[in-house]
Order: sequence, then structure tokens, then C-alpha cells
Amino acid sequence: MNLLRKWRFPILIGSGIIAAGALIYFSTGHIGTDKAQGAIGKRDVYRDGQVKSADVATPGSAPVATQAILESSEFKSLAKNQAFQELMKDASFAQLSKNEAFLRLLTDRSFQDMSRNATFAQLVSSDLFKQALKQNMLANLRVQDSRFQELTKNEAFSHLMRNDLFLRLARNDAFASLLSASSFQGMMRNDMFARLVSQSSFQQALMQGSAAQLALRLRAE
Repeated sequence: MNLLRKWRFPILIGSGIIAAGALIYFSTGHIGTDKAQGAIGKRDVYRDGQVKSADVATPGSAPVATQAILESSEFKSLAKNQAFQELMKDASFAQLSKNEAFLRLLTDRSFQDMSRNATFAQLVSSDLFKQALKQNMLANLRVQDSRFQELTKNEAFSHLMRNDLFLRLARNDAFASLLSASSFQGMMRNDMFARLVSQSSFQQALMQGSAAQLALRLRAE
């Protein structure tokens, strides 16, 4: 009994040391880093919706946002039209198509009617018309320019003369140049083009400058 009492405390202390050593061993050396979590060891990171290579736009491909245009029957019908191709590559059209006022004007019935008129294109491109616009003296053209006199008999032209969008854009050299382009006049006579430009997805593509890329892609298919 005395012997048991004598060795009781050393045995308890020794057992505690052995238990602590075993705990340290199994918590560090026996557990792999691939099982550890948190700041220690390797973490398993969950990534929801990992990007696949098929979802990444590659050079020359159409952005996801323009997919609606690719599926549009109007765009498919026009994509291989030479006049449409030329218009999409026209520098004046590319510049103006980023202007919201121009896109709104494209859908205006009076502008659509007048853009098919050769006399109208000549008038808007003339220096006399531009000067009259700058000086707010369009009324003087009635006696100075026979083209203006002729067009005043046209209801669509009279409507445009009261359209602030048109009057602002008419001061733009790119706008005047575009009106005289045969590709633009040809497209403005095309009902399919009128339907296409009324689509918000196509207008968005124009403002982003991606319509020409899409047209060239479809032409190659």
C-alpha cells in the first residue's frame, strides 16, 4: 500500500506526458495537409459556376450580349447584303451609330422617307444649308436654294425642319456625308433594315461598335 502511494503521483504525471505526446503526434504528423482546414494546411475552395472555355469570347467571336442579333431573322437576311456590309463598315455610320440621337432619328418615319430622297441628301450636304443652320436662318433658303423650295412641299421634310434631333445632327459633317452614301440610301429603302434598327439589341450593338464585326462574321459563314 505504501509502495502504491509512493509511485501514484509519478505514474499519473508520466501518463499525462505520454497522452500529451500522443495528442501532438496525431494532430501534426498523422493528419495530412489535404485534410486540414482554415489558415493551416491546404484549403478546399469551392467555386460555384466555374468559367468554361466555351463561355469565353475569343477574338472575332460575337459577345454574348449580341446573341439576340445573330438569331434575328432581319439581321440574317441583311448580313450578306452588300449595301448593308458597306454601311456597317462606313466610318461616318460607325461614328454616328454611337450617338443615341442618331439611332432615334433612324426610326423616325419622316427621316426614313426623306433619306431616300436624292434632293434631300444634296441639300443637307450643301454648304449653304450648313451655313443657314449655324445662323438659324433656314427660312432664307426658300429664296436662295431651289432644292429647299422643292422640299418644302414635302410633309416629311416639313416635319424634319421642326425636329431638334435632325437639326442638331445636320450640323455634323459625318451626318451629311452619310446621307449621300449610296449604301445608306439603299438601306433606308429596305423595310428589313427599318425593322432591324428598331430592335434595342441592334441599337445596343451599334453603340458598342460591334455590329460590323457581326456582319463580317455572318458573311463568312
